[in-house]
Amino acid sequence: MEESVVEKLKRVGLTEYEAKAYLCLLRNHLNSATKLSKKSGVPRTKIYAVLRSLQQKGWVKIYSGAPLLFRAVDPSKVFDRIKRDYEEFLESIQTMLSEEVTEMKDKFVIKKFDLGLKGLKEEIRKAKTIWISNATTDFLERIKDAFSDGAEIKVILFPGERRIEAENVQFREAEVEIVCIIRGREVPSTSLILDEERVFTVFQDPIDQNYIVDEMLYEDCNKCFLDWYTMSWKATQGG
Repeated sequence: MEESVVEKLKRVGLTEYEAKAYLCLLRNHLNSATKLSKKSGVPRTKIYAVLRSLQQKGWVKIYSGAPLLFRAVDPSKVFDRIKRDYEEFLESIQTMLSEEVTEMKDKFVIKKFDLGLKGLKEEIRKAKTIWISNATTDFLERIKDAFSDGAEIKVILFPGERRIEAENVQFREAEVEIVCIIRGREVPSTSLILDEERVFTVFQDPIDQNYIVDEMLYEDCNKCFLDWYTMSWKATQGG
């Protein structure tokens, strides 16, 4: 029975010697270190260090005198304190994790919702480099009047889509379809990178055919889009 209790006490933070000393004090009320060492089996050379540690952890009280006397704190008081401490610890961890989640949500949130094609075209007109991935013919026809003559424009077409008439646009065709689900239907997932830093995602609503344009404002996410586009451009065939 005692071995089982010792093992359980070890699970709540006591060492084996501390558990044995505490159990012995519970059974014998006040004890000197010498007597406690003999009764508990804790080596005499270690008993004072063990008792001091138990005092610091709140399991034992020390009474002055010659010799010093030691008494076990009531188990109910010890475990009430342990439960309070553990609850406070869990609350602190929960708070920290909640703050981490909030921070990540803030980072990943798309803060400029649905700029619309008009707003996107205004940004395109100011850009010196325009990289478009998974573009459809319809989308390109709607924004081509925003392309400036001096801009570098590279377009990776969604598989099966045709090129538009444009002199300063380089075209390549994607080898795989990248889609998203809008209103239960698969639609091409188009992205634009302006000046190699600003990233926009574009989806066409399959019901009303309007385009939904959002800007990504999380730097690491933008870098992923940039790396993916660079890799895709190198992997696709021009013509």
